[in-house]
Amino acid sequence: MLEGKNLSRRELLRITSRYGAKAALFAAVTGSGLGALGDFVARDARAQAKAKYRFRFGGSTINRKNDRYLQTGLYQFIDYVEKGSDGEVNIQLLESAGACVEPSCGEKVANGVLDLGTSSSQNLGSVFPYSIALDFPFLWHDRAHVQNMFYAPEMNKVYRDVWRKQYGVELFYASGEMRQVFLGQKFKDSKDIRTPAQMKGYKIRITNSDMIRAFAVSIGMNPIPLAWTETLEGMKSGVVDCMETWPAAASGFGMTRVSTQEVRLDFCPGMVVVFMNTRKFEPLPDKIKEVFYTAGYKAMKDGYDGVTFAQEMVVGNGPKRDPKSDYGEHNFNQVKLTETEMEAFRSLGDVKKQAAIFDPIRKKLDGLAGLDVYGALKEFAVKNKNKPLTPQKWWA
Repeated sequence: MLEGKNLSRRELLRITSRYGAKAALFAAVTGSGLGALGDFVARDARAQAKAKYRFRFGGSTINRKNDRYLQTGLYQFIDYVEKGSDGEVNIQLLESAGACVEPSCGEKVANGVLDLGTSSSQNLGSVFPYSIALDFPFLWHDRAHVQNMFYAPEMNKVYRDVWRKQYGVELFYASGEMRQVFLGQKFKDSKDIRTPAQMKGYKIRITNSDMIRAFAVSIGMNPIPLAWTETLEGMKSGVVDCMETWPAAASGFGMTRVSTQEVRLDFCPGMVVVFMNTRKFEPLPDKIKEVFYTAGYKAMKDGYDGVTFAQEMVVGNGPKRDPKSDYGEHNFNQVKLTETEMEAFRSLGDVKKQAAIFDPIRKKLDGLAGLDVYGALKEFAVKNKNKPLTPQKWWA
């Protein structure tokens, strides 16, 4: 985990300011003081001098503080690449929106301004329209279900290969959980929201995903696109009545302070993805490519385990909420629906029943991939429902 063992937040921020994010990560993991940090910084400087390949990584709005909630595996990924390459690769992480925000990280990586980047797959929708292909409502049972798709070699042609062909981007891995609906302050004294009829007409903040927009329309809501950086103010001011996101993102970016309840719909995944410009990746020696792939393989498992931990101890949206977690401290209201109540949402959001809404999006995705995208994803989802996370080498 990225939480410091003995160091206070102020100490870690001071270390970041003086020595940089990588040294702060080392201090957070090891609990090291300034003496050990001096040795670490010296070793890291030698490693950078030795590096044959140097890459700039746009970390979007992620930083060590909010990654404690998100558990993206991003920091582990960088560490795996640098150590796995025996110092031949050096990655400069530009976090906290220092180089880009969603979706500009995708744009800058595709254009070669940055070498690597990260974003939610949904917020990349305006730059990489195919990135929303996983957002068909109620396709996935849980986050293991989604991440097994990323691990499955037979699914490369359905997702990864399309990113490479259409956008010149190599997709390494994804980490996250399922998306929910969070209601704003105007519902502070309202009863729990449990039916689509109660949500009808609500102004809901959505990402750049046309699929999520279509889902919101299908259940009678009024979708309002807002950039993630504008969402907090939008929820505060009442520009939107509610928002859709995943719990770690809501907690990690302070959105639970302007929300009153989470309606647990699990309607589609909320995934942070890590990717690289193919023009920078393809010329690398095979042994270095293998290091990147292996780093993605490991970081995706780290992210999965980290989210499991955070759901209990940090965010508090898991089955055994720690009283000191975000949800625990604020006694945040999670509305868990019955199977009958869930079926009402599933029926309204059914892709085939709502053909007039979803068919234009399906046609666009099918044209990009050259196959029936929903059919291929549905087939995999049905065959692999309820399976535990099963890491595989998708590139082997």
